[in-house]
Amino acid sequence: MKIASARFGEVEIDPAKILTLNEGLIGFHNYSRFVFIPFMEGTPFDLLQAIDEANLGFVTIDPFLFCADYQFDVSDEDMEDLQIKDKNKLVIRVIVTLPDDLKQMTANLQGPILINEERLLAKQLVLHDSNYTTKYRVFPESEA
Repeated sequence: MKIASARFGEVEIDPAKILTLNEGLIGFHNYSRFVFIPFMEGTPFDLLQAIDEANLGFVTIDPFLFCADYQFDVSDEDMEDLQIKDKNKLVIRVIVTLPDDLKQMTANLQGPILINEERLLAKQLVLHDSNYTTKYRVFPESEA
C-alpha cells in the first residue's frame, strides 16, 4: 500500500503494520491511523506518519536511549484500551523536536506514546503529575 508523506514523498508501507490510536495524538484527535517509517537509516529515529494526512508526521525515539531511568505509571484503563496485560510488553516512543542545531534536540517525556505491537494499538498519555517536561534535552548540555 502506498501513502503520501511530506518528508519522504510517496512511501510503500505494509498495511499489516498500521497502528490505531483511537484517541489520536494530542492536538490531532481526528487522525487515528499511523505507521512507523524509519527516519534515517542507522539511527534510532522513526517517523510516526499519519496514513490519511501527508503533512502529519512526528519524529520519535525510544526514550530509554537517553533517559535510562524514565518511568511512569500506566493505569488499568490504559492497559485495557491497549488490550495488553503485561506492561513490560509495551513499546514506548516519545516525540522529538529537531532544531537546526541537532545538539539542542528535545523530547516530549510528558507525552509518551504506548504501543501494543501485537494488536497494533497505541495511545498517547499525558503525565500530569510528573517531573518530566515536554522539552527534555536528548543530549545533556555537557555533551552539546
